[in-house]
Amino acid sequence: MTLRPVEAELVRKAIEDRIGGMPVNAIAREWYRLGLRGTRGGVHNPQTVTQIMTAPRVCGYRANRGELLLDPDTRIPVVGQWEPIVNPEQWQALCATFAAGSLYMHRGSGAPRRTGEKAGPRYLASGFLRCGGETKPGQTCGRKMGGSKSSRSRRSPYNYICNGAAGRGCGRCAISGPLVDDAIERFLFPEGGRGPVRLPESIRERWKSGDMDFDERRKVIASVFECLVIRPGVKGNRTRDYSRVSPVWKWADRVAASDPVA
Repeated sequence: MTLRPVEAELVRKAIEDRIGGMPVNAIAREWYRLGLRGTRGGVHNPQTVTQIMTAPRVCGYRANRGELLLDPDTRIPVVGQWEPIVNPEQWQALCATFAAGSLYMHRGSGAPRRTGEKAGPRYLASGFLRCGGETKPGQTCGRKMGGSKSSRSRRSPYNYICNGAAGRGCGRCAISGPLVDDAIERFLFPEGGRGPVRLPESIRERWKSGDMDFDERRKVIASVFECLVIRPGVKGNRTRDYSRVSPVWKWADRVAASDPVA
């Protein structure tokens, strides 16, 4: 009901910057540099920044389960009893800079699920990762790794973990979610134009700017990788070890499957 002046001003500036053409990645980096954290201490990534900015409450509108609340007589959006951060025109201009699938109204809390469909993955690399741990000497686990929220680390608000259970898979391998997502981006868009894939520049620009929504990013990943193998880490080592992530490309004749990210 009551704005926090410092945070509200950062959101207002982010909305204005985005309307002016600033990439969401740049806004997320700025928030990180300023020390802005989520309610549980996590670092804001481009997806969470997008959700915060495109939530209708920033302009005073009320929403329920993915739909704006409208006055039954006038069909005008119902306004909440809190101080807005921006006006409705700014909010609409902001939303127009994103693909529909990225918006809070599509992905936010309470958005209705499609009847008869399973809920989709919440984390970028879910389902693409395979555990590189050992179930017994000389035998690789190979089980799929899924995403799981974590409150233990600000740098890693979520992890990817081995889904081994009931004797199938090791169930012990885990890795920082942001590290894996960053590694995937490095594989897809290597610095200096060197690498086994040559994605169109338009894809690079939309990915880097934050204009590409979650589902489309996963389609890009699926088109390039058969999977990514995660090597177990060293206990107690807190460094960001990108060599733990090894891609298995769909063009196996062009690059060795075991080549780690640089």
